[in-house]
Amino acid sequence: KYAKGDLKGDAEISAIQQIVQLGLDREELRDEIYVQCVRQLTGNPNQEQIERLWLLLCLVVVAFPTGKTFFKYFVSFLQTNLTASGKSLQYVQWCMDNSNRAQAAPRKLPPSSVEIAAMKRLGTIVCRFFFLDGRTKAIDVHPCDTAQDSVSKLADKIGLQSLDGWALFESGPNRESHIQGHHYLYDIISSWEIEQNLATKTSQTKVSPAKNLTPKRPAGASDNRFIFKKRLFRNTREIPGDPVEVSLLFAQAVHSVVRCDDLPVSEKVALQLAGLQAQVALGEPQPDR
Repeated sequence: KYAKGDLKGDAEISAIQQIVQLGLDREELRDEIYVQCVRQLTGNPNQEQIERLWLLLCLVVVAFPTGKTFFKYFVSFLQTNLTASGKSLQYVQWCMDNSNRAQAAPRKLPPSSVEIAAMKRLGTIVCRFFFLDGRTKAIDVHPCDTAQDSVSKLADKIGLQSLDGWALFESGPNRESHIQGHHYLYDIISSWEIEQNLATKTSQTKVSPAKNLTPKRPAGASDNRFIFKKRLFRNTREIPGDPVEVSLLFAQAVHSVVRCDDLPVSEKVALQLAGLQAQVALGEPQPDR
């Protein structure tokens, strides 16, 4: 049904997610999913079906690898299709570029609707990362990018010299948690969408019978964000020589102590921090002022 185009909208997205989820859950089915895509693409005269199958194959390639035995046959199949034209050729090239993932760990979750939409236009997801000083940075995140990969990209973009201790966190309406370096960011995005869908279904089943009462809007994926901040502090008595890192650490200290009250401090330390904050905001004290 998916290949024939019988499924539209959410039904099409759900079918793609279910196919990928099967491969994630059952390793013995992974090569079978690849083989079915290859068989239906071989000699298929219907261009619309071809593009739908290549789309699925592109999403499968970045979700889990082929088996070692089938890998060389899959690469050979891709090489024979480099003569394709138009969008199909771009899909083939994507599979070629991302097929050599034999040593990479498979994803944990199927693609989100955002990832599927991005793949349809042969692009990646542009993610916005938040800093505790109020700034944000947007970078392209590849489906195979881990949290550590994104930390490196962010450091390059803002000019941060050392990555020691810096990490990504996911922040939602009721939580903030560290993202381990080997986790794929696309899995985090998928988990947000799954939570949103569950929250929407729950709210729909708990609609108040009173006509004038509107159910509370569930927290959605847009309520979640990636936050870049320091997680491990090794040399607590040394001030870094990198001005970018000093600025980020200062913003994190203000955020943790003043805004969130996460770190209880004595009155003396609070006064010292207030003085430092005033010095940063107003500049060095002048003798004539």
